[in-house]
This record gives sequence, C-alpha cells and structure tokens, in this order.
Amino acid sequence: MRSRPLAFAVMVSSFAIPAWTAPQSAPVIHVDDDAPLGGNGSGRFPYNNLADALEKARLTNAAVIQVAPGDYAIGSTLVIEQSHLDLRGSSLLVKEEGSGWPTGNVQPGTETRIIGTALLGTQPLVAVGRRPSGGVVNDVGISGFVFAGASAATIEISLTRVQDFSVHDNVFRGPGMFGMDSTASSGSLVGNYFSGVGTGAILAGGYPSSPSRVTATGNRSVQNNLGGLLLNGASFGIPELGDELDAVVRDNDFSQNGLGTNSFGLRLFVLRRDLGAPGDTQSASKIRALVQSNRLVGNLIGISVDAGFPYRRVGTLCDTRVYTGTIDLKLEGNTLADSVLTPALVTFTRNTSALIPSMLPQWQYLHAATFTITDPQGTLAGAWIDHPERDPFLGPCPEDAVNEPLGNILRYNDLVMTNGRNF
Repeated sequence: MRSRPLAFAVMVSSFAIPAWTAPQSAPVIHVDDDAPLGGNGSGRFPYNNLADALEKARLTNAAVIQVAPGDYAIGSTLVIEQSHLDLRGSSLLVKEEGSGWPTGNVQPGTETRIIGTALLGTQPLVAVGRRPSGGVVNDVGISGFVFAGASAATIEISLTRVQDFSVHDNVFRGPGMFGMDSTASSGSLVGNYFSGVGTGAILAGGYPSSPSRVTATGNRSVQNNLGGLLLNGASFGIPELGDELDAVVRDNDFSQNGLGTNSFGLRLFVLRRDLGAPGDTQSASKIRALVQSNRLVGNLIGISVDAGFPYRRVGTLCDTRVYTGTIDLKLEGNTLADSVLTPALVTFTRNTSALIPSMLPQWQYLHAATFTITDPQGTLAGAWIDHPERDPFLGPCPEDAVNEPLGNILRYNDLVMTNGRNF
C-alpha cells in the first residue's frame, strides 16, 4: 500500500518579465548566407554561416548576431552557452488584423530560415544552456527566424537553466517533436507561430537557483499533431529536482490541435521523471498558472489537467514512488469551444489512463494531491472528471496489493468536489 505524503498549498501569482535587449555597446556580428567564405562578421564582410558567428560571440561579454534573410541549413546543433546574446533573424511576421496573432506567413524577402538537415538527426536546432555541466545562462534573445526541424523527433529550440530569455516573433514549422521547450528557465514567449509539430511549446519546472517563471503572450499554436502548450511542474532531463513552475498564459490562440487519443489545446501536468533518467527520485511538484483571454477552439480536449507520468511499473519493474503534487489554475476570460471530445479533462492519473482504463496497470494515481481551479466564468462546464476515492487497480507490485485511499482534493471555485467519475 502506498503511504500518503503531505500535500502542499500554493497560490496563483501574476508577474511580468520584460524582454531582454542587448546593451547599445554590444558588438554586432553579421551573418549573410550569400556572403563569400572568409568573412569576419563585420557589416562589410559578414560570416556566411551561424556557427562562425556563435564562435565569435563566445569571445565577448555581450553580443548581437544579426542574420540576413536566407536559408541556413545546419547539420549540428547551434549551441549557445554564453550570457547576454541576442540572436536576431530578419523575418517580419504577418499579423492578423484585430487580434495581432501571427498568421504563419512572413513578409516576402525577409524570411530567415534555420533548417535541419539529415545530419542533424534528432538533435535540437538550437540549444541554449550549459548541458550537461550545469550552470545558469542569462539574457538570451532569439527572434525573427523560421525554424524547420530535421525529423519528427527534433526539438527546434531547447532552453535549459536560462534566466531572462526572450523568444519572440518566430515561426516554428514541422517536422518536429516540440517547437520549443524550456526547463528550469525564466523568460518570455511572445508573438510566435507554432504549427505542424508535435506540441508547440513545453514549459517545465525549475528550482531556487534557476527558477521557472514564464509568460506566454500573443502566440498562436495551432494545427499541431498533439497540442498547443504544455505546462510541466517538474524539471525534465536534468538531475536537479526542479519542482515548481509559475506561468502566465495570456492572449494566445491554442486551436485545432491534433485528433490523437489525448490531444489538447492546453495541458497542465504534475511531472515526468522516467526511471533510469536523471532525477528519477522525484515524485512531487507544483504549478501556479494564470490562464487569461486565450482562444481554445476545435481541439480534441480543450484543457487537460492531470498527473503527467506517474509510473506504476515499467515492464516488470515496479516504481515505488508515491506521486503527489499541487496545481493551482486560475482561468479568466478564455474562449473554449467546439472541443471534439470534451472541453476539459481533470484527472489524478495520466490523461490517457483516464480515457483508456486498460492502461491503469502502467499508471498510478496521485496521492494527497490538490488541484485548485478558479473559473468564475464556468469555462470548464461539462468537463470530464476522474477523481476516485480509492485506487481502483490491484496488481502485482507490492504497492498495489490493496485499493488504498488516495486522499486527493479537487477544489473548483472554492467548492471541494466529491469523489467520483462522471464519464
């Protein structure tokens, strides 16, 4: 029987993160794919590739890399490990009149494309951070590019332990697994267009010396294979046990994403820490999120709130962890409509396990977790709720010998909801 850990309480927070701008004294390094070999990065003799520009930037305390329109094919990841760097493409995004959301089109003659070749394989197009050695990178801006991954497994921009980042006015196109992901990173995601990848953007948790406090505003993440935006309370892929994410998600369009089993416009989950991967002792995290004035139309599931990846066992290996967590979600002024399956799914196990109960042998329920949803406009009316009093599964792992009480709390508009399942 799994013991019951103590739950922790959180409050929704709101904050603003200004976009970082390079100081006026920062040198400008020029790149133009039409330039001949042998350039020095000056305006008169630009480099003709991004790797040389990044190498020169490593020798400076701060730099702007200005990239002219063109096609920049890369066969190895562009790695940014230094602070105070502004990587600027020339793409001018066409915005929708009225909403201001990007349309996915770029003004003719300005398109600045970073394209992964077959040599890149599944590696990221751009990786910001000092992996695997650790250490925090500060003040990195990426703007004005069109990204196209090398394969369906590519991450187009990956940020790890980056503080005060600004990713704005870019286009993320398929193929790709994620348009962008960030772990233990704080900054802003503004005015980008994501389409044709697995999930547009994923924001994962951080820890005190490299927290995750992110604002996502004015983005359009539509017609992706799985989802628009995902919030993960725990760090992923690093040994530090980052367990907290603060997010403000405002004025975005997360619509018409995927028709797979668990496709979503917006998803919040407690954690993912795979057995055998860095940090696989972690079993708890927390999310605080303000979700305001977004459009979520025509998704399979509009909003999913779930446990994430609470392994019960992997193959024949039992996972002895007892998973818990806190999600504090505040909804204001969102448009959620025309969901194919349900406007929202709220479950204390993995979302696929709630939808397909035959998967319960693989995924357990949270214990002593608290989900608090503030929804004064009733946006989640008609939500599917999976909130059992006891674990319904009995199995071969010692922790599954009895149907133990779960002790989870679901609070909706200050009311504690009764246990049960309504679908």
